[in-house]
Amino acid sequence: MNRIILIIQTLAASALIVPAADLNQSNSVPDTMILLDSLGRAVQVSTNEVSFKLQPPTEIGRKHQTPDPIEGINVPDEVEQRLKENRADQKPFQFFPGIRPQLMPYLASFDERGNSALRPGALTPFVPLEQIVQGGKYRLSAYGLRYSLVQTLTYLTMTDVQKGENSLSYYTLDLKTKWAVFDAIGADTAGWVTAQVEAKTGLDPVGNTQDAKSNLGSLTDPTGIWSSVQGFRLPELAWQESFRHGEIVVVAGIISQRNYLDGNVAAHTGRGEFINSALIHSQVMPLSQYNPALNLQWQPLDEFYAMLGASAGNTPAGQVAWNDFSWKYWSLVGEFGYAPKDFLGLGGGVYRFQPFIARAGGPTQPGVCFNFQQFLGPRSPFAWFGRVGFGGSKVSADASAQAGTGFAMHAPLKHAGLVEKLSNDLLGIGFIWSQPSSTTKTVYHENELGLETFYALQLTPTIKLQPDLQIIWDPVFNRDSGPATVAQVQLNLAW
Repeated sequence: MNRIILIIQTLAASALIVPAADLNQSNSVPDTMILLDSLGRAVQVSTNEVSFKLQPPTEIGRKHQTPDPIEGINVPDEVEQRLKENRADQKPFQFFPGIRPQLMPYLASFDERGNSALRPGALTPFVPLEQIVQGGKYRLSAYGLRYSLVQTLTYLTMTDVQKGENSLSYYTLDLKTKWAVFDAIGADTAGWVTAQVEAKTGLDPVGNTQDAKSNLGSLTDPTGIWSSVQGFRLPELAWQESFRHGEIVVVAGIISQRNYLDGNVAAHTGRGEFINSALIHSQVMPLSQYNPALNLQWQPLDEFYAMLGASAGNTPAGQVAWNDFSWKYWSLVGEFGYAPKDFLGLGGGVYRFQPFIARAGGPTQPGVCFNFQQFLGPRSPFAWFGRVGFGGSKVSADASAQAGTGFAMHAPLKHAGLVEKLSNDLLGIGFIWSQPSSTTKTVYHENELGLETFYALQLTPTIKLQPDLQIIWDPVFNRDSGPATVAQVQLNLAW
C-alpha cells in the first residue's frame, strides 16, 4: 500500500506544477473537447461546459487534447483528424513528442493512450482532485508520457461456497503507460516504452488470502480483475516501434498479450463492463503474461488488421521472467480482424478469427477462437458481442471449450426518458458456457453455465459505480450444482 500511495503522490506532484488555465477561457469563443462514450464513440463537448481546471493549459493548447481510447475498436475519425492536424506542425525528428505518433486506428486503441481521463454524460460534473487527476496527465503528455490509471474498490457476497468466507472485499490498481521516446516522421518510424503495473490488496485479512473463484470452485472467475497474487506485479515492460506511418507495429520484451489480442469494446477490461473472466477474455486462448514475448501488428487498411503474438516460458505472476524459464512452454496466437465502419447497415463492428498453437510442458496442440462485436444500428444504443473457442485440453488456458455472448445498452436511462443527463451509462447482460481443460483437480461437472448482468453508472467524469449480479450453475470443481449467486459492487476511479 505504501507503494500505491507513492504513485499517487508522484502524480499529484506533477499536477501541482501545472500553470492554472486562464480564468477567461471558459467565456471565450466556444471550442470543443473530444471525449469517448462507453462504447468508444466520439462525443464533442463545448469547452464552455467543462471546468477550466479540466481543460489543457495555455502552453499545451486545446487542440492537443485527446481522449483515452477504448480498446478493441477503431479510434474515431474525429480523434484521428485532430491528431493529423497536430502532426502537421511536427518536426521531422523529435524526442519525447508531445503529439502522439501516427498509428492506424485499430492499432492505436491498444498502442497509445490519450491525455484526458474524462468521460461524458456524468451524473455530476464534479471531479475530485481535479488538478491531480487531469493536470498531471496534460503535463506528462507534453513529454510523450501518456497513461491510464484505474483504481477499483470491490465488495462481493456469494452463496453456495464450498470453502472459505461468503463475503470478500479488495482494492486493485491497473496502470498502463506508453512513453513515446522518439518520433521520426521523415523516416516513418517511432518508438515507445510500454509498461503495465498492477496491484492488489484485500481490504481485510480474508481478502488477502481468499478469492471468489476458489471459494466457489468455479472454472470462470466472477471477479476477473482479481489476481491471487498480493502486492505489485509487472505484466508488461517492452519496447514498441512503428513503421510505415503506423501501419506496422512491433512490440518486444515482457508482454501481456491480453493488452493486444482478444479485445472487444463491449467486454474487455472488467472495469466498467462485464467482470466475469470469461467475458473479459477467452479462457481457451493461451494469452501469455509476464513472459518474454513478441507481438507483430499490421493494419494495411482501416477495415483490416492482423496480429501475431509469440511467447515462451511459464513465469508466475509477481516473479521475474527468467525464473525457471523453459522452452517447454510456448504459444503462437494469431488474430485476423475485419473492422467495417458499417456492416450491412447496422453500423460499426469487428469480426476476429483467432487460431493458435501452443505447448504447456506436454504435447503441442492447436486451437481456434472467434470474437465478434457489432452495433445494432447506426444510431442504436445496443451492441452485441460474442466469443467462442475450442482448443487442445493440454494447452488451453482454463477451458478446452467456451462460449460467451451478450448485449450492452448505452445510456439506458436517457433512452428511457428518465434521466437525460446520464448519456454514458452502460447496461449489460451476458451468458457463458465452459468445459474445463486438462486438470489435476476433481471435476464434478463438465459443463459450467453462467449469467451476468451489470449497470455502470457514470457518477462523475472520472468515476463509475457498478453493481453486478452473477449466477453460476454446475461449477466445475464444486460437487454442489448450485446455482451459486455472486452479488458485487465496484467503484472505478479512472485517472
